[in-house]
Amino acid sequence: MFRLKTILSFLIIIILSFSSLSCGGQSNSTVLSTSQTISNSIVFYSGRSGNNEIYKIDDNGNNLVNLSNNPADDNCPAVSPDGQKIAFVSNRNGVENIYVMSITGEEQEQVFHSNHNVTQPSWSSDGTKLAYIVDYGEYTEIWVFHFDGTDSLKITDNQYRDERPFFSPDMTQLLFMSNREGKYKIYLMNADGTNQTKIGIPSVDDGIGHFIFPQWHPDGNKIIYSYNNLSNHQAAIHIVNRDGTNDITITDAEGRNENPAFSADGEWVVFQSERDNNFEIYKIRADGTDLQRITNNNSWDGWASWTN
Repeated sequence: MFRLKTILSFLIIIILSFSSLSCGGQSNSTVLSTSQTISNSIVFYSGRSGNNEIYKIDDNGNNLVNLSNNPADDNCPAVSPDGQKIAFVSNRNGVENIYVMSITGEEQEQVFHSNHNVTQPSWSSDGTKLAYIVDYGEYTEIWVFHFDGTDSLKITDNQYRDERPFFSPDMTQLLFMSNREGKYKIYLMNADGTNQTKIGIPSVDDGIGHFIFPQWHPDGNKIIYSYNNLSNHQAAIHIVNRDGTNDITITDAEGRNENPAFSADGEWVVFQSERDNNFEIYKIRADGTDLQRITNNNSWDGWASWTN
C-alpha cells in the first residue's frame, strides 16, 4: 500500500501512445470534412514547447492554451466527469506521479507520493476515485486511489503489463488491456479486481496484432479501441459491444489511429493519428463519417479527451 499524503483540497509507451505505450466495417473517413459543428474543448498533451505539456483546445482547432506550463514533462491528462478538474502525470519531483489541477490550469496539487512511476490516471464517474498504473519496470499493476483518504488498493497482481484502466459508467467494473497472453488484449474485471475476463473479438483477432487503448461508450454497453496490426504497423479504431460482438471499424488504417475517446453524448470520437507521418489529433463521428483534423504541429499531439 502507498503511504498517502493528506489531500490539501478535494478540488484539487506505455506513456506517449502505443509507440511507447504509456503516457496510446470500413468507413469513408479518409476525406476530411469542412462541415461546421458546435465547438467543444479537448484536453491533450504535446511536446510542441520543447517538453511535454497539457493543453486545451477547441475542437475546431482554435484557442490553444498551455494549462500545465511547467519545465517538467506533464502528460496523460484525464478530465474529471464534471469537467472541472484534470488529473495528469508529471515528473516535476523526479518520479512520475499523479497531480490534479483545475480545468484552467490552476491549483496544481500532487495527489499522493510514490517511489515508482505512476501513470495513466482515469476517473470514476462520481469523481471520488482514480484508477491508475504503477510501473515496476518489467511489469505494471493497476491500483485505485480514493480521494476520501483511504489507502490505495492494488487490484491486479501478476508479472505482466496491465494498463489503461477505465471505470465503467456504473463504477462496478474496470476495463483494461494486458499482455498476459503475449499480445495485448482487452479485459474486464470487477472494481475490486475479481473476475478478470478477456473480451474476445473473434471477428478481428487474427493473432498478429494488439488490442489497445480500450475505453467505454458513455452508455456502458459498447467499447472503443484501436487494433494495431503488427504485420504492417497500421492501426484502425473499432467500436464493439462489451461482449465482443458486432465489431465495426470507424477509421481506415492509414498510419496508426490510436487513443480514442467518446464525447459525453457518444456522438463523436477524438483520437490521435499519424496519417501525415506525425501524430495529430482528429475527431470523427461515431458512425465513421465527418473526419476533421484538430491540431497541426510538427511535434507529437495525443492522449486527447473531451472537457464536456
